Amino acid sequence: MKFSEIVRTYKERGLPEREALLLIGKVLGKRKEYVIAHYDEECPDEQLDSIIHLFEKRLTGYPLQYIVGEVEFYGRLFYIEEGVLIPRWETEGLVDLSLEYIRKYKLRKVLDIGVGSGVIAVTIALECATNKELSTLGVKVLGTDVNEKAIRLAKKNAERYGTSCEFRLGSYAEPFRKEWDSIELVVSNPPYVRNNAKLQKELDFEPKEALFAGEDGLDFYREFFNRYDISGKIVIMEIGEDQGEKLISLTGGKILKDLAGKDRYLVIEPRD
Repeated sequence: MKFSEIVRTYKERGLPEREALLLIGKVLGKRKEYVIAHYDEECPDEQLDSIIHLFEKRLTGYPLQYIVGEVEFYGRLFYIEEGVLIPRWETEGLVDLSLEYIRKYKLRKVLDIGVGSGVIAVTIALECATNKELSTLGVKVLGTDVNEKAIRLAKKNAERYGTSCEFRLGSYAEPFRKEWDSIELVVSNPPYVRNNAKLQKELDFEPKEALFAGEDGLDFYREFFNRYDISGKIVIMEIGEDQGEKLISLTGGKILKDLAGKDRYLVIEPRD
């Protein structure tokens, strides 16, 4: 059976061609460009079953990123594994805003709460290290997560790109309590989904603790702002598109929109 025939068969069942190419490449240990170049060749019998298995698995809604073991974020590829939240494009806005405020206030110490795979922390560290203006600041990036697997994966991604982020296991900013006074920027993509929300089937396979946050999805924010004195700090957090007004009331911060025009980021700046 030719690769093209396999792809065509599963395309008719709803599997996008690009995903099919990536999955075949995963089995072959090749990039999708190799598969395209050999599109009309016969698939080796010893690899056909593995390809079919992955196609069927993907059709159940199992995330493509978990299957291939990588996810693209801010133009780079990062390792990702089942049990760790898959970053979305909206979260790239957290990095943009963080870099904007690092530059504006010449910030030197950043804490990412709930690092997940580490994409936010590692990307901020990389962008600061490679930008001529920001590299002079010597920005240090810290990160926490309650998920031990996430901490291991974040460290793996930091090592992949040669960054010196420091990740510790624990909730909120607790692992860095002693450094709290010196932390200038807190950034986070926390859980903010309502417990009863109906989500796309892919999210059924992602860690619930990284998604859900109580009946109104605001448990994380309430706990964080109740627990910590953020005087003199900048806080940037991702939010649900319908949570802006409640978070303005809760924090006095401002809400910024994502590229789709939806409320997406809570920003709190030091008051004069």
